[in-house]
Amino acid sequence: MLDFHKLSADYQQALLRQIVPFWLKHSRDEQCGGYFDYLTDTGQVIEGDKFVTTQAQQVWAFAWLHNKFDGQPAWLEHARHGAVFLSQFAHNETLNAYGQLDRRGRSVAPSNDCLADCSLVIAYAQLHRATKDDEWAMLARQTFSTLFQHWTNTRTEQAQIVGGFRQQCHLSEPVLLLKTLLEIQSLLDEETWKENIEAVLNVLLREFLDRRTDTLREYVLPEGSFFNTPDGRRLNVGLTFQAIGFLLDLCAESGNRKLAMQATTWSLRMCELAWSESTLGLNQYVDLKNQPLIFPEWSQKWAWVQVEAISALAKSYFQTRHPECPKWIKRIHDFTFQYFPDPKHTGWHVAVGQNNQPLLAAKAIAPIGCFSLIRCLAETAQTLTKCAQLQPVGRHIRIN
Repeated sequence: MLDFHKLSADYQQALLRQIVPFWLKHSRDEQCGGYFDYLTDTGQVIEGDKFVTTQAQQVWAFAWLHNKFDGQPAWLEHARHGAVFLSQFAHNETLNAYGQLDRRGRSVAPSNDCLADCSLVIAYAQLHRATKDDEWAMLARQTFSTLFQHWTNTRTEQAQIVGGFRQQCHLSEPVLLLKTLLEIQSLLDEETWKENIEAVLNVLLREFLDRRTDTLREYVLPEGSFFNTPDGRRLNVGLTFQAIGFLLDLCAESGNRKLAMQATTWSLRMCELAWSESTLGLNQYVDLKNQPLIFPEWSQKWAWVQVEAISALAKSYFQTRHPECPKWIKRIHDFTFQYFPDPKHTGWHVAVGQNNQPLLAAKAIAPIGCFSLIRCLAETAQTLTKCAQLQPVGRHIRIN
């Protein structure tokens, strides 16, 4: 039996008693600004650089928590602390983002894709929503304009290249661009927003989607061509569920029931492909053609993968009532809450190995951060509460 009220409480308690306290207490760099990207399982700092994507996503997470929950001042202050650091150091003079900074904020590596820019936009947009400060809105708009034009130009250049080296496109870019457009909608005019959404959806649904198998490929060639190599066949389980979750957010706003049903089908298909019957949990990678995987880490179980799946499945069930969703929610939930929460300290383990024991003596590493944990635990708690409201009093979903 699936009790949505109880499950919702489990996710809210995990969020507010384990995840948020860990990051609030340990991640903030009081001396130099921003956050520490590497933390041990007890919260001690592991010295290293600061990744713009991870930093910005932590800003977004805490500003979003402030806006979506009870508006605790400490959450907003934590977000503002990181945003000030990023606004000073994360961009060049034309507002293109760097990829990596040292602890003091000096750039040490360029950004090779649009992920850092997207993460900055969603951070600034969410902080503007919390503070009503026009400075953050301006930064969000300007950074977005630069990044979207650069992404469009890069795609055009890749498509026009004849011969030469293989040009690979990665699923993470259109996925985070979709999230960015959802976040910045209120700051763009309607026509621009619709044109950009259509462009990103076209890439996701016509280039990365393999229609024969109902799966999203991790790598494609320009304009969506398939290449039959281990990389070309690889399905990234966590990233697939993240894409589905963002698509369902769009469906919730637009009322596109057809796309919601399609996304739900992809969710269930990925569950079947990625679930490990021997060790339980969702594996990290799957081969599209069921060939042996050459990636040593393919069967590791990562916390962010499990929670992205649960969040997507909860949204799928709320929007479509598909009867298979509760079964998978319970299965993945039971595994996740058994192995990832740390019974001795706050925070969750990043990953577990084949024996379902913690894989790393760390709870924060770049580029994982807290983006998926905070967002998915909070979203799942909210979605399951809405699911519970649809149930007759005293009735629970029976799992066969």
